[in-house]
Amino acid sequence: MALFKQSTAIGLEIDTEIIRVVELKGTPKNTVLTAIDQIQIPENAVTEGTVNDGSAVGLALEELWAKAGIRKRDVILGVLNQGVLMRMAKLPKIPEKKLSKAIRFQAEEYFPIPVAEMVLDYSFIGETKSNNGSEMELLLVAARREILNKSLKALSFGSISPLIIEPSNLATMHTLAEDQFSGNVVLLDISNGLSSLLLINDGVPRFSRVLPHSMKSYSEEKGLPQMDSPLAMASVAAAAEGREPNENKGDGDTLFHWGTALANDVRASISYYITQTRTGSVDKIFISGQGARLEGLPELIQEELEVPVNVVDPFAKLSKISGVPGINIEQEGTDFAVTVGLALRGLEAHS
Repeated sequence: MALFKQSTAIGLEIDTEIIRVVELKGTPKNTVLTAIDQIQIPENAVTEGTVNDGSAVGLALEELWAKAGIRKRDVILGVLNQGVLMRMAKLPKIPEKKLSKAIRFQAEEYFPIPVAEMVLDYSFIGETKSNNGSEMELLLVAARREILNKSLKALSFGSISPLIIEPSNLATMHTLAEDQFSGNVVLLDISNGLSSLLLINDGVPRFSRVLPHSMKSYSEEKGLPQMDSPLAMASVAAAAEGREPNENKGDGDTLFHWGTALANDVRASISYYITQTRTGSVDKIFISGQGARLEGLPELIQEELEVPVNVVDPFAKLSKISGVPGINIEQEGTDFAVTVGLALRGLEAHS
């Protein structure tokens, strides 16, 4: 007889030109990776996190589930697009039963979205003292209803149901240990369609921003074919091995210019946060996603920002990795940081 309840959680990320899925089983302290896979989708089916062709995404989900050997159809869905926003808010201390109504009443003060057009959620962070008495500090997350509904419709085409919907840039937090969050920490995820920055202060997410630099923009600047082509995908894998599939003279210059522009955007975002909050400097940066596999990029960002940079190992907290054919965990693992984080979020919800 098992002493602890064993659960199954599935993380799902719908990225530009690719969908990723991870299945975890067990508990948050004894977690086993039982399935991990990905599938390409048409180039314009998803653009910067927004689903344009729900039918194509739904068909791909059906194929992905069969390919990965996953039976459960309930998922923790990650969302990231220009319509997903995060804000910190402070409200006078009020009874919990009145909190939701109070947040909706003031939501338009924090988000440039009419209340009727947003899906709104919040998380209680803690209490602070001010001249006006006790205040509640809250993390508010809003998503444009129209954009979110497109993702949900695509899932329904694939007979998939979302148990939890979480911003993708929050998901990576679940892959890191508590002691990695001391001070000011930046999480930078570089995916196909968009990159995201999340600034965390002593374990509490404080500021997020979507960045235009992505693997798609990198491949376009480098003059590679579209990201769904074998050549373009191979270029990333080859970079991780310290080689290039072609010997174009401008390859190094492309990475330098693209990476420097990315670092400048990260610097500007950090500077804005520090100016607004009068907090201290950033202590470390963790990067994940396909971009983390570009040879020399972590070092370039570290040199430009003069802050230690580490690549996320999304499997560090897992107890065991079962048979996972088709994916090279050692080489491609960081691509799945968001998806693993989503699945870990699901196990935490079940515990």
